[in-house]
Amino acid sequence: MKHDIIVISIVSALLLIYTILASLEMYLGLVFLLVGISPLLIIWMVWTVLRHGEYNGPELDSGQEYGYLDR
Repeated sequence: MKHDIIVISIVSALLLIYTILASLEMYLGLVFLLVGISPLLIIWMVWTVLRHGEYNGPELDSGQEYGYLDR
């Protein structure tokens, strides 16, 4: 559980830094680098969450369908 939180924090921080630097038009080389690697960062984050994440929600009973609860 701790591994996926670390990855989410790193990716979120880098994308926040990208947003701040792009809006201030500072360090454009770093902005271009972050925009170039951002798809890889997102893929890394999703892969880590899917691989190491845990689902703690309720399981479906037999005959129960996944969907909205208002039906």
